Amino acid sequence: MGELLRAFGVMIPLTITAIPYALLGWPLLAAHRRRRRADLFSASATAAVDMTLVLTCFLVLCLVTMPVTGAQSSRLNLEPGTDLRLALNDSANLWQALGNVLMLSPLGALLPLRFRRLRSLGRIALGALAVSVLVEGTQYLIQAGRVTSADDILLNTLGAVAGAAMSKRLWHRLDVRPPVAIPAQVRRVCEAPVRLRVPRSVWDERYSGIAHPQRR
Repeated sequence: MGELLRAFGVMIPLTITAIPYALLGWPLLAAHRRRRRADLFSASATAAVDMTLVLTCFLVLCLVTMPVTGAQSSRLNLEPGTDLRLALNDSANLWQALGNVLMLSPLGALLPLRFRRLRSLGRIALGALAVSVLVEGTQYLIQAGRVTSADDILLNTLGAVAGAAMSKRLWHRLDVRPPVAIPAQVRRVCEAPVRLRVPRSVWDERYSGIAHPQRR
């Protein structure tokens, strides 16, 4: 437990400090979207998702860049399965493996709610794999004192896919439906002459001479 706190203990006060700012930005962003004629549910829900995404990205960035207390250099372990075997034998490594699973799971769960092109488990897996490789590579390059491991990449990707699978039923709930276009009513005047064909009746034959004496 001491090693776990040494690696992730700095994130606890940082998270406690960042959450009130996210909670403050949520109603402000929702009010801004309400002014843009969004309905109450859509404005509040999308603002909550966006602020959670920003908070998650901020915490992941801090976790990657902050050095570990007492560590001198980063270590590289590209053999798959090594960290998983250690996690089964040591509780500290087990909690660290669970942390790797949960690190990208919020992004996998929330990004498909806002971006339609990411509404596929395969695309989420590829995106999470690319982000995880970038995170692990950055940790090793800046020498933050953390372990760059192939198992971390696999666990991060697995967590993102699991988060996307759990939120799959909600992917279409926040879609903004376009307003129904009502066609404008246009009055059109018929310019063609109206021709009424009146058949000749008995009245025409009997009184045509009276009305038109020149036709006699």
